Amino acid sequence: MRYHEDVAQSHSHFLGSRAALLRAALLGGASLLFMAGTASAQQAAESGTAAPAPQSGVDGSADTAGQDIVVTASRLSRSGYTAPTPTTVIGQEFLESRAITNVGDAINRVPAFRAAVSPNAGGLGNTGAFLADLRGLGPTRTLVLLDRGRLPQTIVPGVTTTAGSTDLNVIPTVLIRNSDVVTGGASAAYGSDAVAGVINFQIDDKFEGIKGSVQYSQTRYKDAKSKFATLAGGTSFADGRGHIVAGFEYNDDGGTGYYNTARGWGRQAWNSAVIANRPAGTPSTVLGPNGNYYGAASSGGVIQTAGALRGLAFVPTANGGVTTTTFSRGLSNMTASLDFFTPEALAANAAAGINNLNTQQLRPEQTRYSAMGRVSFDLNDSLTVYVEPLYSNVTSTGIILVRRDGAGAGPALNIARDNPYLAQALTAEQLAQVPTTGLAIGYSGQAFGPNVRRIENEVIRVQSGVKGDLGGSWKWDASYLFGQNTSDVRISNNFNNVNFRNALDAVSVDGQIVCRNAAARAAGCVPINILGTPHVSDAAKSYILGTATGRGRTRLHDFAANIQGEPFSTWAGPVSVGVGAEYRRESVELTTDALSRSNSWLSGTGLTLPQVSQNVKEVYAEAIVPLAQDMAFARKIEFNGAARLTDYSTSGSVTTWKAGLTWEVIDGLMFRTTRSRDIRAPNLIDLFTPQTQSLPLPADPRPGIAAPTNSAGFIVGGNADLKPEKSITQTVGVTWQPSFLRALRLSVDYYNIGIKDAITSTGTQGVVNNCFVGGIYTGNSWCSLISFANNDPVAGQLTGVRGITANVAQFKTRGLDFQATYSQNLDDVGLAGTLMTNLLATHVMSFKSSIDVSTLFPNGIDRAGQTGAQFGGPAGLPKWLFNLTLDYELDRLGLNANVRYVSPSSQNNGLFGPDEPEYNPALTTSISNNNIPAVAYLDLGARYSFGADKQFTVYFNVDNMFDKDPPLPANGSAYYDLMGRTYKGGVRFKF
Repeated sequence: MRYHEDVAQSHSHFLGSRAALLRAALLGGASLLFMAGTASAQQAAESGTAAPAPQSGVDGSADTAGQDIVVTASRLSRSGYTAPTPTTVIGQEFLESRAITNVGDAINRVPAFRAAVSPNAGGLGNTGAFLADLRGLGPTRTLVLLDRGRLPQTIVPGVTTTAGSTDLNVIPTVLIRNSDVVTGGASAAYGSDAVAGVINFQIDDKFEGIKGSVQYSQTRYKDAKSKFATLAGGTSFADGRGHIVAGFEYNDDGGTGYYNTARGWGRQAWNSAVIANRPAGTPSTVLGPNGNYYGAASSGGVIQTAGALRGLAFVPTANGGVTTTTFSRGLSNMTASLDFFTPEALAANAAAGINNLNTQQLRPEQTRYSAMGRVSFDLNDSLTVYVEPLYSNVTSTGIILVRRDGAGAGPALNIARDNPYLAQALTAEQLAQVPTTGLAIGYSGQAFGPNVRRIENEVIRVQSGVKGDLGGSWKWDASYLFGQNTSDVRISNNFNNVNFRNALDAVSVDGQIVCRNAAARAAGCVPINILGTPHVSDAAKSYILGTATGRGRTRLHDFAANIQGEPFSTWAGPVSVGVGAEYRRESVELTTDALSRSNSWLSGTGLTLPQVSQNVKEVYAEAIVPLAQDMAFARKIEFNGAARLTDYSTSGSVTTWKAGLTWEVIDGLMFRTTRSRDIRAPNLIDLFTPQTQSLPLPADPRPGIAAPTNSAGFIVGGNADLKPEKSITQTVGVTWQPSFLRALRLSVDYYNIGIKDAITSTGTQGVVNNCFVGGIYTGNSWCSLISFANNDPVAGQLTGVRGITANVAQFKTRGLDFQATYSQNLDDVGLAGTLMTNLLATHVMSFKSSIDVSTLFPNGIDRAGQTGAQFGGPAGLPKWLFNLTLDYELDRLGLNANVRYVSPSSQNNGLFGPDEPEYNPALTTSISNNNIPAVAYLDLGARYSFGADKQFTVYFNVDNMFDKDPPLPANGSAYYDLMGRTYKGGVRFKF
């Protein structure tokens, strides 16, 4: 990885509408190229402008000779310009030396990112998506670009974590030259979503030759087996007037098993759980081993009904029958969905044939393949046309959950007293004790297996355009971009809840066991027996199990035009200005099956959303103004300012701006600062998610006020009246390249981001809690979502609460980013080879959100220094995160090491452990252990090049060399490695 202070450089069924859309996009690009050709005939004379001076990254590897200068932090391209906004650049060589196969994995090595949504993070229902979350402010506040052009948003039916964001899985690594990370607001340059910053992936559009690679990796536990292959080529044609590059990439990752039993820490079954019915002296939240077990359910069923039969578990007998045995209870005494058990209790349950282990998949299976290319042609010396197509297909397959009735995913099952299967499982004495209302059974469906979600995400994107010189310093460009993202979802082995309960409710009629409900029998109901072990015929499986389906589709049409030049000069040098306009149309639609729409599946794909769209019109202006040159107090001072006016057809007009200053005091010492106003406009899911009734009704914290009774006004869903979020970002930094040690470059940058009117949503109870802090009406923005009888917020009954997306939240974060790079030819000190080092570090000083305001924390919670993964509320960030890389080269041999460090943290900054003065085990804020120790990981790599021109390279890498376990409990982690030691090996070639 290197830091750049000044210049950042098929699916096989292409059928039907998808092929038609791709043809339309290509035809649109061809039309633009034709118009450019017509315009070229009108060009007067060749431009005499000299090409920009070639520049390079600090490691000397980014030779940009013959390529356009691209500074992602600015829309203006100008030789020698240093943008005031900090920019981190990840080069292709970093991906290769670390054997990284996904740009998302590379991005998450930058400490400023939180890797909360990635295939490596584990967690219930992991979708396999790689989302960029800069500063921990959410993926929708980090703008992702490919060659400065947008990508279509990802919308997966039934999944909220990816809505309105870009899945980095769709971007192939093979042709990416640089990945620029602008760690500051950039809405004035690029529009909505660039609140936390921008990632711009730049294509190596001048590549010449053929290159490729094959790679295999797996963990020491023989899972997460991954096969990876790339192939790319590039060449010039028409006597150098044209150039074409194309690349293909394939990756197949087998993921991990449904149960986390391959790793020692997984077999310990650590968990965190809130224990309401707990022994005196036990804290409310307990962390510990043997806690990932159902507390009142099993694969054969556990009786939860009060009385003498409570706590009996149904188990199979050796001869195929069913009997009961005592369920050895956990800490909560059958009141927690997941509970902690002593080793003796677990051994007793296992000996009795009781299975109550919960699933825990660490990584889903994933197959992705993509193709990307670029064709450019110089119609004359001052006019170039290009087209840039991308196709990507990513399929992720992972589990969501097993059936858990009476164990955290729905009420317990009711088995009627006259159910013949119950009579077969109980003794006559036991059957006589069954209440007339039947038995409540806690049931976990491990024998059926979990429901499995398969997400196929297909992206088609074509960007085409024309670039021209107008003479002198003036140049222009125009482009059209079409993008479409289609996400198909299938959730198989899925329970039809109505049919399952109909089949479960069996009765004997004329000596034959049938479903009790006559209408259900007429519809094909076949009775089932789940007691002890499932006895389910093929016909019954067909009746109770099925597949939920859904499709989400987003489309993007984007037209843009820009012009820039140097109209005049000041005493300090030429002034650069640029103006541009953009028109964008975005649309989204969701289609789901009927049972999902009626919430009848165990795991559904959500509601249908007919196609909705919005239009965006934008104009912007930007200027670079030199203020001083070769003065006594400054070698150079430059001002950079930009403003953008944006009009949304859905949410109105908004203005963004940026003002920045760089002050190079002496050669190598520079101060920089920026202040910007940035926005995130509501996406179409925020705006148009269908509103539905919310039950149960929320509790009113005001004493003596009657509980709400009319449910009509209590809703959840989207909000068509949303307005854009607004933020102010301030950065101040300094970079130093000592004159006595030019190979060293140091930088430190302070950032402060405040977001108001942030778009968020919570349930109706959350709205009430945030309005009434400590049971007292606050009149804050949350209260605008509540209606009261007689408009009386003090004594009026709640008559409605809108748990909808709304502009009611605030976020504030500040911290420091550090960078140190050093490259040394060891021949200078009498040794052989070259040593390159790079240190990236981020210190989060504060991270707060109004979402954390509650009765217990009226001023909110500072989440800086929190990395626990299994708690409600906003996720946190470590106070310190380091990434240190070292590379050593000696002729054909290369060695590298990477150290990742996460500082000591807390599980939850809203809880208190025994070592903290606020700890009181009687309170809900208590936790058994709130400490997470510091963790460091070491990755090593070696490579050797051979062939006459070093055209072949063999390499071997080991990630997590010491097989360090993550802090426990670990599933759903953003910062800690769950896989353990991983081996990677492969071959690269380049001709």
